[in-house]
Amino acid sequence: MQAFVWNDRFATGIESVDEQHRRLIELVNQIGDMLVAGDQWAESRLQEIFKQLADYARFHFQDEERVMREGGLDPQHLASHQQHHHQFTEQVISMWGARHGMQNPAQILHGFLSSWLTYHILGEDQVMARELRQISAGPQAPLEPVADSAAPALLQALQSLYGVLTEQNRNLADANRQLETRVAERTEELNKAYAQVASDNENLSALLGKIDQAQTQLLQTEKMAAIGQLAAGVAHEINNPIAFVNSNFITLGNYVNELLRVIDAAADPAALELAAEIDLPFLREDIKALINESGDGLQRVRKIIADLKDFSHIDETLPQPTDLLAGLETTISVANHELKYKVDLVRELRPLPPVRCIGGQINQVLMNLLVNAAQSISDHGTVTLRSGVEGTNVWLEIEDNGSGMSDDVKRRMFEPFFTTKPIGSGTGLGMSLSYDIIHGHGGSFDVDSAPGKGTRIRLWLPIDGPRKGATDSPLPE
Repeated sequence: MQAFVWNDRFATGIESVDEQHRRLIELVNQIGDMLVAGDQWAESRLQEIFKQLADYARFHFQDEERVMREGGLDPQHLASHQQHHHQFTEQVISMWGARHGMQNPAQILHGFLSSWLTYHILGEDQVMARELRQISAGPQAPLEPVADSAAPALLQALQSLYGVLTEQNRNLADANRQLETRVAERTEELNKAYAQVASDNENLSALLGKIDQAQTQLLQTEKMAAIGQLAAGVAHEINNPIAFVNSNFITLGNYVNELLRVIDAAADPAALELAAEIDLPFLREDIKALINESGDGLQRVRKIIADLKDFSHIDETLPQPTDLLAGLETTISVANHELKYKVDLVRELRPLPPVRCIGGQINQVLMNLLVNAAQSISDHGTVTLRSGVEGTNVWLEIEDNGSGMSDDVKRRMFEPFFTTKPIGSGTGLGMSLSYDIIHGHGGSFDVDSAPGKGTRIRLWLPIDGPRKGATDSPLPE
């Protein structure tokens, strides 16, 4: 099976659009490779593929339509493009719902995506790009020639193939809906009135349910990855006080032995001479200091463990009144190993009322923002923390004087799997999951950043918490 290879024919010249097209080509080639290898497609593998398609559709279509609107594209052309995007989403949902009735769902999915990739990206998106360039050049500019005169006929044929595949998917989905209707023994009247709507809702709910489940698993994986990353630092923080407590108690044992020697020699005339030799008054005072210092070390161990427990809020699953500033301090304590050697923390915090939220999730967002701020600073810098209240909302702000972000990075910072870190240094999910958490709480982000000028991120949360049902799904609307 021939793999798709990215070349200039696919390129539109619009960086964000071309990057999303490359992702789709990679996905089509993954499916093709598995078909060639004869791998069995388990339900979990299908779920992963459809999850990636849902992510592609959500981010790519929104971005492409934004580019067309901002570029001043003809509204009729924009509406046609949006209709095709809607049809693509419809087909993905239909194929997911009809997968059990397909003899080879992977092969059908590969054919559908190949047709879409060819006729839509080589055809419609190229036309869209040419029109945007023409608009940008001005009405007096000469029309841009079409590079290949045979391309329209080929693309028309591929569009017809895409239409056949689309109709086939619709037929398979209809067959599944009819089977479900017979099994449920619904009345003919109810079937005629509501079967189509109910079936559409069931298919959409099934797909979104799988996506929700996968997203929840990603959230937990990212959280555990963050905790794992902190483990070495936490162990270091615990080992320091434990080390000097252990050392102090060894010294304390030696001192006690010396004191016992004095006691044993008390009846001997040489006792006073021995007491002077070992500096008995110093031993008495230093024993007290050692014991106090050891107690302080143990208290530090207890505080580190308590902060880690408070940070995770393991038992919290529902929103409840939360002290965000206390959570911020706990998060700072847990992330101290990332901050203390290179960051000066400046607190410009104003008191906040209790906010109805899931504290552990908000702490995870603050952790991501703090660690990102620290990692953006190359040698040594400052991170400033601020807070405030406006109307029915509170805000927390984290500002650093690190490397900052370009407009392109800032635009994509909440996109899943996008990262500016070296390969192996991050999953690219931290800020995406942070966005989902804050959006699920009814909040939002303000981002101000420029290369070389640092970054300021302010997160907003409603004091009364998310509206009912807003946290049922971690996916942004």
